[in-house]
Amino acid sequence: MPNRLLLLLTVCVPLLASAKEPKPRTYDIIIVGGGKTEAEAQAALDGLKAKVPWARFATPSGDLLAVKKSDDYPGLNKGLYIAVLGMCARDAEVAEDMKRFMKALKAHAPGAYSKSIKGQYGDPCPPSSAFMPPDAEEKPLLERIAKEPKSADAYFAYGMYLKNESRLDEANAMVGQALELDPQHAEAKALGHLLMVLLTD
Repeated sequence: MPNRLLLLLTVCVPLLASAKEPKPRTYDIIIVGGGKTEAEAQAALDGLKAKVPWARFATPSGDLLAVKKSDDYPGLNKGLYIAVLGMCARDAEVAEDMKRFMKALKAHAPGAYSKSIKGQYGDPCPPSSAFMPPDAEEKPLLERIAKEPKSADAYFAYGMYLKNESRLDEANAMVGQALELDPQHAEAKALGHLLMVLLTD
């Protein structure tokens, strides 16, 4: 009996371990700059944040809007610090037109580039629409933010526009900024609650 139990454990434990291990996926890692020092990479990221509202107000996490060591990623040159905008899985919708996305991004960060790597990084993919040229309706909303950077109403108005365009991650970042400027902003609070529901659907 003990021998049978040992045999079962020998067969089943490795199977359970391998079942829990996620398979590596192919990603495009999007890098906006970097260098030999952390400060160089941070400067590249800050330069992008100055130009793109979503990059400025979105919450950095993991491999999204982060300064990282190139050694952390397979296939990249070693010994550098890199400003990582995000990681887009090849089967993600935005990756269907990565060339168009990278062209739009380079208008804000000329040194930006992407590399194909394999691993398991979740889905920290930036919204490609945040980097595209604004349309006629969006442009005045961005101009208002530039003129009134301390106006919660300006960020709320832009957030509402983004929500109506189904650009929910961007809208959420704008609502977060509106509420940081005015925690009692009733309309921004209501929009924030709605976005929470839409983003968890």
